[in-house]
Amino acid sequence: MFNQNQSYQALTFQQQVIALSQTYPCPRCSCGILEPFGHTETFKCNGCERSFVPLRGGRLLNPANRMGSKVAPTFWWDGLRWHWAGTTATTNQLLAITAAFLMPIVMLHLSTTFLWHDRPEWCSPLLMTALVGLMTVQFIYLLCWDFDLGSRRRARRH
Repeated sequence: MFNQNQSYQALTFQQQVIALSQTYPCPRCSCGILEPFGHTETFKCNGCERSFVPLRGGRLLNPANRMGSKVAPTFWWDGLRWHWAGTTATTNQLLAITAAFLMPIVMLHLSTTFLWHDRPEWCSPLLMTALVGLMTVQFIYLLCWDFDLGSRRRARRH
């Protein structure tokens, strides 16, 4: 039923070097093109206007400008599309994000256990933990992650 000598190639995803002389689709906005920017070793997207620089021998694409407290994704190229390679987060940033997530939940448990004994029945510690956890995750996302909501609006206008 299946021929062993079929003439198709198996798709393999191998990391390729990002050449500064080529153009690529933008990994962030998906509607722009990354083009070499001037005489520097950076790419600039003509859609979302983000700048990227290939690092580690041209194998990874990182944001070119300093992000400060923001955490941005990094990518690698396989010849057809971009793949997520991780983030620019440092160990200290990850520890601070974890502490900022856990602190409100611990404070909630301490207050519901020791201070708020006559709470309503619908206000269970499990429900309150879920609500506080969801709000904390959303707050950390808005505060720390380099999201591209504004760049998508800009791309729609053009």
